[in-house]
Amino acid sequence: MIELNEIRIWEGVIIVDYTELVKAISELHNVPKMDKEYELYYDETNNSRIFRLTDEGFNFNEKAYFLLGGLAFEKGKLPSKESLESLVEKLRVQQNSTEIKFKHIQQKAKFFLELISKKRVRDFIEWLYDNKCWVHYSYRDNFYYSIVDIIDSLEESSFGGFEFNRELKSTLYDCIAKDKDWFIQLMIYFDYPNVKDHNQFIGEILKWFDRINPDGYDFNIEYLRQSMKSHRKDILIFLEGNTDRVMIENYADIYRNSILTFYNSVHVFDEELEIQKKLDENTIEVFGKEVSYEFVKSDNSIFVQLSDLIVGILRMWMGLLESHSIFDLKEIFLNLTATQKQTIIQFQSLMYNSLLENWGFKHGSGSDQFEEKINYFMEYNF
Repeated sequence: MIELNEIRIWEGVIIVDYTELVKAISELHNVPKMDKEYELYYDETNNSRIFRLTDEGFNFNEKAYFLLGGLAFEKGKLPSKESLESLVEKLRVQQNSTEIKFKHIQQKAKFFLELISKKRVRDFIEWLYDNKCWVHYSYRDNFYYSIVDIIDSLEESSFGGFEFNRELKSTLYDCIAKDKDWFIQLMIYFDYPNVKDHNQFIGEILKWFDRINPDGYDFNIEYLRQSMKSHRKDILIFLEGNTDRVMIENYADIYRNSILTFYNSVHVFDEELEIQKKLDENTIEVFGKEVSYEFVKSDNSIFVQLSDLIVGILRMWMGLLESHSIFDLKEIFLNLTATQKQTIIQFQSLMYNSLLENWGFKHGSGSDQFEEKINYFMEYNF
């Protein structure tokens, strides 16, 4: 557990110094140029408010990843007013509309390939590409995020370092995906993640491991089985003291992580009252300086509006990746129309150039399998 550097109260305001956490982010993830001054604009999608279990399953589609992201610029280097006016003219559906929404360019497209065939989407991506804009985003696979506490409760999972820990999480996630209905019922029965009978919970998982890996051929599953077996009479520390069946109470931590990752930057979020209330519970300070962020109504910021378009495109792009294997993606990419291919090349270049500027512009909590799909897309020669 990373300790915060200092918590103090000044004139009734709680000030939290996150300097040590920022240093840890820098050291652990090697994020470059964290102190550079950017202007970051945000919108979000797939916000379930709370992600929890019901008697039937989840209260929200677990395949719909939460996504926070938008546009990034070097401070003071925004696109020209003339360029923005030209874009708005192309994208606006009605002359009297007060703002641009993703639905205006989506035009009822249900899938990513259908989306990038729409003229307004093609015009928007081309504008981003021509203006050398940067895209930043953070995503969370809610189900993956919910089950990794099982791994992190086992001290043996850290013996092989960060990468092995991730590998074990992805192995468990992959196994669960193949037997999801059974595992969800297990979670419901034990009021996961607030397990009361840890011995019985571990016993059920051990029997499941025996069923899916009877000969012990899969090293990672066998490693997890032996590790859990050694904890048969222990408490899984991250699976107690929680609220029954509530995996994610809110997404404020993703907002906070974005603010801390670029602590010298200006952060402008679309208005989200519950998140703002959580963040405003204390003043965020790094290296003795208060970090700048604000929440605004989207109709007051063209760049927040454009971030809504970006996040909508990213959501459908992730939907494509999530629902297909790499083999399927290869077939899909081989059969693009000329128009789709031109737009997807610009979109790929936009994403690639953003990571060239700062690969801290991408942050995700998801399985290795999903990250492999992102990498496959980024490296594909269209």
